[in-house]
Amino acid sequence: MKKLMLLLFLVGAGVTTQAQQDTWAQRAESFTQLYSLATDLNKETDKVTAQGSVVSVVTGKGTISVEQVLDKSKPADLKAYKYNLLTSAGKMIPLDLKNSEEVIEGFHRKLLNVKEQMRQNHDKEVGDILDSLFN
Repeated sequence: MKKLMLLLFLVGAGVTTQAQQDTWAQRAESFTQLYSLATDLNKETDKVTAQGSVVSVVTGKGTISVEQVLDKSKPADLKAYKYNLLTSAGKMIPLDLKNSEEVIEGFHRKLLNVKEQMRQNHDKEVGDILDSLFN
């Protein structure tokens, strides 16, 4: 009976570890998508930057950044990352799994809104120019 319980515990621990690794891998993929979006926006505005492993947004109150750092406590082949929220005031807030998800998704939503607003403003400018040419 003890062996059965030990076996179940080991299997459960293995499944839990694998689930955590999958979740962190998903977070790394989300950060990659965020980084790509920030890189695209950086071509159009200096308010959004993606450099190294940091995505930064300049606001009226300062700069807010999310940083991806390789977790050296894990084996290198896992490519596990830690995430930090950085402010221009010098604060560095380490993020756990849940917080990192919220921060990365929040950045992504806001940057998508910025991209859409820039596209709409650009379309309006083009429309205004075309209207002035043909009127």
